[in-house]
Amino acid sequence: MQPNFESFRLRFLEKKRLRFFSLFIALSFLFWIITKLSNSYSSSVNFEVNFVDVPNLIFLNQDLEKSLKADITASGFQLLMYQYFKNKINISLENVDFSGHKAKVNLMDQKFNIRQQLFQNVILNLISPSNLTFSYSKLKRKKIPVIPAVQLNFKPGYNREGEWEIEPDSVWVNGLSQKIDTLKGVFINSFTKENIDDDIIEEVKLIQLDQIKYETDKVFIKAKVKRFTEKSIETFINIKNLPDSLAIKLFPQSLKVTFLVLIDKAEVVKPSNFSFFCDYMEAQSTHQNTLEILLEMEPEGVRNLRWSPEKVDYLIRK
Repeated sequence: MQPNFESFRLRFLEKKRLRFFSLFIALSFLFWIITKLSNSYSSSVNFEVNFVDVPNLIFLNQDLEKSLKADITASGFQLLMYQYFKNKINISLENVDFSGHKAKVNLMDQKFNIRQQLFQNVILNLISPSNLTFSYSKLKRKKIPVIPAVQLNFKPGYNREGEWEIEPDSVWVNGLSQKIDTLKGVFINSFTKENIDDDIIEEVKLIQLDQIKYETDKVFIKAKVKRFTEKSIETFINIKNLPDSLAIKLFPQSLKVTFLVLIDKAEVVKPSNFSFFCDYMEAQSTHQNTLEILLEMEPEGVRNLRWSPEKVDYLIRK
């Protein structure tokens, strides 16, 4: 029994010494790595260029990829950081000449700015290339109206009175000519409001468009919200472009129009405030037995108009 215990004790001590020795080797190697990385070295590092301070009417091509090489003296830790993490440098285009087909930025003029973006105690020895040349496009500037395409959920019996008030009602935009020339308006982002029963005053953002820059990307929209009621009335249908030698009879001769109107104005809306008509020339061109009913006039303040019927039969008398 005693020899077995002694053998076990010896094996345990050997494993313990082996683990201690392995730990010693690992710590020694770690301290050696730290010592080496703490030393200063000179090396070349590639940086991805990020252009900043781009003038408003200048558009950099989407496929523009630029880089520079910097010869620096830095610690091993810092060189590792530049190699794998901090590998972007901002280059300002504020004072670049954009009068030609291509622009050129002098990196030597921005050596101090580049140095400021490096870690402290890093020495910037050389920048290559000394100039960066790149292509660009000039943008067009135009004032575009703001379109309030807003869908809102009003509380039953409530709705918007009048038109939207937008401040500002138009904004300056910058973009490529082929895009700006086809742009008729910019839309606002929709906003969520439920069961609205009070006046609307909201600051909203404009919907972003590809390759379009807004000089103002937010606007205020306002609208009065009041109580509405639904009302229906009956009114006659007129006929237009009928020759004097002909007479026409419509079936039916009147229609029912339904609409929303402010409660305090519901009583003043009369059938005479509406004008619906059919065009006889339509019958001549389509050779159909029905005529479409069209709206010619409606009173101010009514909305969500709908009428029935939408088409009528007719009989011509010569």
